Amino acid sequence: MLTVLEQTDKDNEQASAQFVARLAHAHGQDLLRFIAKRLRTSADASDIAQETYVRLLRLERKDLIRDPRPYLYRIAANVLFESELRRRATAFGQLKLSAGSEFETGATDAQGEAEVLELRARLESTLQGLSAKCRAVILMHRRERMTYDEIAAALGMSSSMVKKYLAQGLQHCREHLQDIR
Repeated sequence: MLTVLEQTDKDNEQASAQFVARLAHAHGQDLLRFIAKRLRTSADASDIAQETYVRLLRLERKDLIRDPRPYLYRIAANVLFESELRRRATAFGQLKLSAGSEFETGATDAQGEAEVLELRARLESTLQGLSAKCRAVILMHRRERMTYDEIAAALGMSSSMVKKYLAQGLQHCREHLQDIR
C-alpha cells in the first residue's frame, strides 16, 4: 500500500509527464526546426530536443512557468550551447594532442588562457549590468544567432522591442569594454 507522500510523488510525476507531453505535441515540430537550423547536421536535432524535454521533466516546480513555450526554447538554446561547447572542447583537445609533438606548450598557453578567463569575467560582469530581458536578447542574438523575430517569439515581445534591447545592450557593452580591441 502506498503512503500519502508516495502517492503524491506519483501524481506529480504523472502531471509532469503530461505537461511535457502536451508541450511536445504542441511545439515539437517547431522546436525541431529551431534546433536543426542551429546545428551543422540535422541528425542531432532529435537528440537535442530529447535532452530539452528531459531537462524540463527534471524541473521541480513547473507550475511557476508562466509561458512554457519561451521557456522550452530557452532550455533548447542552453542545450545547444552546451553541445557546441563540448564539440569545441573535444576538437580543441584533439588539435592540441596532434600538435603536441610539433609545438612546445608553455607559459604562452597559460598566459593566453588567463587572458581569455579575464576577458570572459569582464564580459560576464558587463552583461550582469543589463536588465534580464536585455541580457537575454543580447545572448540569443549573438550567441544563439537568433533573428529578431525568433527572439521576439521566444521572449514574448515585439521585434521592435528586441531591436531596442539589442541597441541598448550593445551600447552598454561598448561603453564598458571600450579598452578591449
